[in-house]
Amino acid sequence: MASQVRAEPRPKYLSIAQTAFQQAITYRVTTLTNIVLTFIWVFILYFLWKAAFNESAMIQGFTWDDMRTYVVIAFGLNALIGWRISANMMLTIRTGDILRDLTRPLNYCLNQVSVATGAAMVEGILSLGLTMVVGLVFIGIQPPATPLAAVLFLVAVLIGFLTNALIVFSISLLTFWTLNGVGIAWSREAVINILSGTIIPLAMMPGWLRIIADVSPMRGIVSTPLMIYLGKAEGSEALALLALSAAWLVAMWLFANWAWQAAFNRVEIQGG
Repeated sequence: MASQVRAEPRPKYLSIAQTAFQQAITYRVTTLTNIVLTFIWVFILYFLWKAAFNESAMIQGFTWDDMRTYVVIAFGLNALIGWRISANMMLTIRTGDILRDLTRPLNYCLNQVSVATGAAMVEGILSLGLTMVVGLVFIGIQPPATPLAAVLFLVAVLIGFLTNALIVFSISLLTFWTLNGVGIAWSREAVINILSGTIIPLAMMPGWLRIIADVSPMRGIVSTPLMIYLGKAEGSEALALLALSAAWLVAMWLFANWAWQAAFNRVEIQGG
């Protein structure tokens, strides 16, 4: 008899990411809705900044070519982590379905990062990809300043994505105490949009706010990748920004796992 070949099981976190990937494909309407909402925000900010640059050729070191590139890519980067990731996690906490995750021999933080990664492979990359295509073809955004800038941009995007996922995870854990995460989610989204530089570049912020944004982990989500992409941060400055983002990634990983242990010790399940 021919011996039967048994397929090796996939690594567990890869399997979780693959499941999230398949769910994002299955729920196509939600995925497409999020992409459409991204484009709506892009065009709103595009025309607002266009009106501003009609009055001035340069604002805080940004030309109109720089700014329209910034606006388009910023929202593409911010869309890598969809609303559904946080909403699903908060729902499992509120209803008590999180008990299923608690009984599995998994790192819950890494579990949720895997879910975010799988979903981003569809929703996030599709949003960013379509945004880049539309920007290059119809809006005339700039390509990366140099080939090296393109490579460092991708590295910065990866670090920023993981940092964003850990921030979303950490803040979503507050649902253990509040049992309702809607206000938390909206507040988190507003803070990230501001401190990451999604809505306005850090260079244009008032002094006190820029000091906070310059050293916050949110900077690595949008501002750092775009400063490298546009060539406004080169050489040692670009490497310093990447080092700061990497340091925050490590810090957020440690904090997220600590926060999860604190939340686990205060578990209060709502529901029957």
